[in-house]
Amino acid sequence: MTLYSVYEPPGEAQDLEDRADSLVFVKEGFSWPALLVPGFWLFYRCMWLELVLFLGLFLVLGWAFGPSDAGQTIFGWLSLALVVLFAFEANDLRRAALERRGYKQMGTAIGAGRDDAERVRRTDLVRGPACERHERRRAGDRARLAEGAR
Repeated sequence: MTLYSVYEPPGEAQDLEDRADSLVFVKEGFSWPALLVPGFWLFYRCMWLELVLFLGLFLVLGWAFGPSDAGQTIFGWLSLALVVLFAFEANDLRRAALERRGYKQMGTAIGAGRDDAERVRRTDLVRGPACERHERRRAGDRARLAEGAR
């Protein structure tokens, strides 16, 4: 099972269907695409500030270690370490970028995959979260028991 943070864009959607379609799901944890193609991943997610900083960091590191063989070896290993670290933090950076753009976290969703998590969240939007329904049912049961005990 995978946990997703669910974000809603700023502004109110016209209807429930539009609202459900506009939700953004961000997976918790490691991002394989961010490991394999970090620059493209940032570009695809429209994370422009992070992309500029990411590329700038590598330009500065390349300049700092110079063209020598030892410098290039250190630069290579350091680059690998930074890309792995980036893959662990990529989804957290995406959450921060969404919040900067005005998105609000409206909860979490869990599922075997993203489609499953979206289906669960869409159902919760229409009917209300299952835990709230369960709590309302339990409160009604308690009230009926209290009335019956009198």
